[in-house]
Amino acid sequence: MLKLREGLHKMVTIVYPGGGDALKALLSGTVQLSSGVLAPAHPQIKAGTIKALAVTGTTRWHDLPEIPTMLESGYDNFVFDTYTALMAPAHTPPEVVAKLEKTALEILSRPEMKQKLTQAGFAVTARDAKGHMERIAKEVPAFRDIIVQAGIKKL
Repeated sequence: MLKLREGLHKMVTIVYPGGGDALKALLSGTVQLSSGVLAPAHPQIKAGTIKALAVTGTTRWHDLPEIPTMLESGYDNFVFDTYTALMAPAHTPPEVVAKLEKTALEILSRPEMKQKLTQAGFAVTARDAKGHMERIAKEVPAFRDIIVQAGIKKL
């Protein structure tokens, strides 16, 4: 997305098998810029071994208040947060899905669970199935457009 918006057509994209590999490449100087999940980078940012330029969430991270969001940096509609969804097979009985959803939402609302997840680098915004589907319905067309504009070929 940054490459598209800024016209950085010559910037090479390197895809790593995981965030840890990308972080190692940044720390070793193999790459000069990386975009990844905050959780594994957080200790390196706090230690000063890497410099965070911006976060892609809607708000600044609670213990990195000096790092602006991409929105604050002048990039409208540049919110990309880590998203995890709990899913079940399509033919799971509705009553089982409802119980799983209720239990998961209850666990995620516990203050001690929120605190543990925040310490691990995750901001929790628990959503029910309806909220999840609303997000997916919004994001699929947006990412499809990004893929087309970037010329990414289908696998």
